[in-house]
Amino acid sequence: MFSFLGCISILISLIWFSRAISFVKYVTENGIAIEQFFALFLLILPWLLLFIIPISLLAAIIIVYNKLISTNELAILKNAGINKFSLAKPALFVALICSLICFAISMYFMPYANKKLRLSRNELSTNYTNLSINPKTFESLKSITIYVKNRNEENILYGILLHDKSSDQYSLTITAEKGHIVAQDSAALLYMENGTVQKFNYSTSKSEILNFDNYVFNLLSKDDEKVRFKWKQKERYLNELINYEDDLSEVEAARFKSEFHQRFVYPVLPIIFSLIALSSMMHGAFSRRGNSRNVVLASVASTILLATTIALFQAIEKNAQFVYLLYLNLAAFSSVSLYFIHEQYQKIKPTKN
Repeated sequence: MFSFLGCISILISLIWFSRAISFVKYVTENGIAIEQFFALFLLILPWLLLFIIPISLLAAIIIVYNKLISTNELAILKNAGINKFSLAKPALFVALICSLICFAISMYFMPYANKKLRLSRNELSTNYTNLSINPKTFESLKSITIYVKNRNEENILYGILLHDKSSDQYSLTITAEKGHIVAQDSAALLYMENGTVQKFNYSTSKSEILNFDNYVFNLLSKDDEKVRFKWKQKERYLNELINYEDDLSEVEAARFKSEFHQRFVYPVLPIIFSLIALSSMMHGAFSRRGNSRNVVLASVASTILLATTIALFQAIEKNAQFVYLLYLNLAAFSSVSLYFIHEQYQKIKPTKN
């Protein structure tokens, strides 16, 4: 179990460093807190765990059983009359637990986290109250360009210049002595004091200038306020994958069908990976020098299984008939692994002192 948890921790750390760069922009550009940054990363974990758990379990079984072989513990248990299935039971029990966890992730936690991640990303990209507006720098917020001369610790902006070209009929150029951003309901309001509003009409090529003591500008565009999501395949629960929209193209419908099968296949991988690892490590004669050949065999077989599974999912998106090959592939690897586990022990190889 400790080997399994150790492998998961290492893989999660490696993936965290590789994916963290894509989330850094939310800290630098949107000024979010570190807690929010880590919350975003946690939302990508459920999908990654569907792959990390089987791989970590495979590595843990190889490490543990290879150690048992090198210390002759498996040989002693074999000589005591314990068969291979009995020796494999602890690993298969852990694999079953991991498979149940993967089913929970696949059916609920992954689509929930993916939906939450998409909503959070959209909220952060349109929530300008936390925007890190750097003094003496032109910041672009979609169709809005804003410049401030200075900003104090209380987020009060001084020397504001704002240019809005979101309208097809006119543009606005606003200047103000100072101001601040306030979140109110679904709006991000910029309150400004002592300034001017210059409205330039495109059709007449004329400008209108208005002086103001106080002026409020909504930084959220109408598109931001009316955003509606069409959930992707990995953002949908199982019933939503089955009851998809009628107006989808054949290609999109095929992707939904492929995703439906993925929700059942990936959670089964921990068990199949465990069978592959166990059959490889306990195949042939035991030797105190280790079983490097069997380690390579387990790694290669698991890699082939994972590669063919992913390739078949891509094939299903083009032709639904490949779904039979998908389950036949899983059954073949499981059957061969079970056969080698059931195989009788071979004599222990003599070792030279």
